Order: sequence, then C-alpha cells, then structure tokens
Amino acid sequence: LKAALPVEQAMAYADRGEAVSLPHTWNAVDGQDGGNDYHRGQCWYVRELTGEELAGDCVFLEINGAAMSADVYFNGKRLARHAGGYSAFRVELTADRAQKNVLAIAVSNEENDTVYPQKADFTFYGGLYRDVKLISVPREHFELLRDGTPGIKVTPVVDLEKHSAAVTVETWQNGGNVTFTVNGESKTVPSAEGHAQTEFVIENVHLWDGVEDPYLYIAAAKLDSGDEISARFGCRQFRCDPEKGFFLNGRSYPLRGVS
Repeated sequence: LKAALPVEQAMAYADRGEAVSLPHTWNAVDGQDGGNDYHRGQCWYVRELTGEELAGDCVFLEINGAAMSADVYFNGKRLARHAGGYSAFRVELTADRAQKNVLAIAVSNEENDTVYPQKADFTFYGGLYRDVKLISVPREHFELLRDGTPGIKVTPVVDLEKHSAAVTVETWQNGGNVTFTVNGESKTVPSAEGHAQTEFVIENVHLWDGVEDPYLYIAAAKLDSGDEISARFGCRQFRCDPEKGFFLNGRSYPLRGVS
C-alpha cells in the first residue's frame, strides 16, 4: 500500500461499492458453509465526513475491531496501520482536517505470515465487525492512543481481615490536574510527565463475589478542561492452591467450564 491515497481514488472506491452499515463483514454469507472457500482479500470502507462530525479541539477515530489488519487513510494520507483483528485502536485526525474530508479504511483478511492467529477451526472473516466512532475532546485530554485503552487503570488490593481494599487509580493525559473520585471520595493530584496516580481506601468493602454478587465500584477522573473518563472495577481476592484448587475471597470456589 502507498503512503498516500488520492481522495478522488478513495471516492471512486465508494462509487464502485455498495452502501453498508457497521458493524459489517463481507463473509456474512460465504463464510457460513464450512467449505473454506470464502473471500479472503482486501476491501475498502470509504466515507465522507462532515465538518460537524469533525468539530472540536481534537478529534480521534476509534476502531473497535478490524479483521484482520487495517490501514487508515484520511484525506489521502495514510495515518496508521494496525495488525490484529481483536484489539481496539485509535487514530488522531486533528491535524489533517480540511474543507472536504474523506476517510478510507483498507481492511484485509488475506492469508499472511505476520498476523495472529495463523490457523484455526473458524472463519477468518474480514471487515469492520465492531463499532467505529469519532471522539471529540478538548486540547487537554486523557490519553487516547495508548494501545486502545481508556487511559485509566484501577488496581484494588483486598485485605480480608480488615474488610478493606486499597485502590490505586492511575491515568495518563497531556497535562493538568486530575480529580479522582472513588466511592464518594475525591482527590485532586497534579499530572507529572503525563501520568497521575493516587490511592483510596474503601472500608467495609463490598466484595465482588462471582456469580453470587458481582458488585462493581466506579473510578472516575476529570481534568480542569472538562474531559473525564471512568472505569468499573470489582474488589476481590483470589488465589490458586495446587491441591485444593481456586479460592475466591478466602473460600473454595470450584471453576467449571470449557476453554
């Protein structure tokens, strides 16, 4: 693939193709019969984006699943290449916005020797089979390009004897103070080299207890610019004993299932 794709060529792809709605795979029919004769190759998704859709200080494209590899072109310029059909990724469009904006995504499920998995007993379907979104954020915002993550990490450590949990919350952002909130308590800390971190202690913690009581807390973070993110998390302790098996929150918890 070339590093640039003329906008006219991208629109020509759209004119020769058909209108589809996402999520989408081009193997919805030919990939069902188990004959291993379904289409494996490269297809293009092309869409013109309006100024309203691209409004905001910073704009990112979020692709939650492109099977099995994808190249993202915006206004003729290749901005990203992603290998792997099962992981989300984002691409910043901010600096390349123009009067007329064309997004073109080349997706491929062709056979190769670089993208995992190489062999399996299922159809290697191709397409944008999960949601694709545009995200608009202020100039001061939480990290959006870090491996497709939401920019927030929560690590709870449970003390069963004290019935408490020490919860470490971290975020990544491009500067500013971060206000964290967990279980009704808030703390504001400065960002240092794009990272902020603090700890909360939850007394009389409500444990995440498997299928009996899968209770979740929410950790939220907000910047002075107004950008905010959150993550749900459970507080639980688990361990594996080579003789007695799996333990959840201090008691034996037999695991039954497949794969």
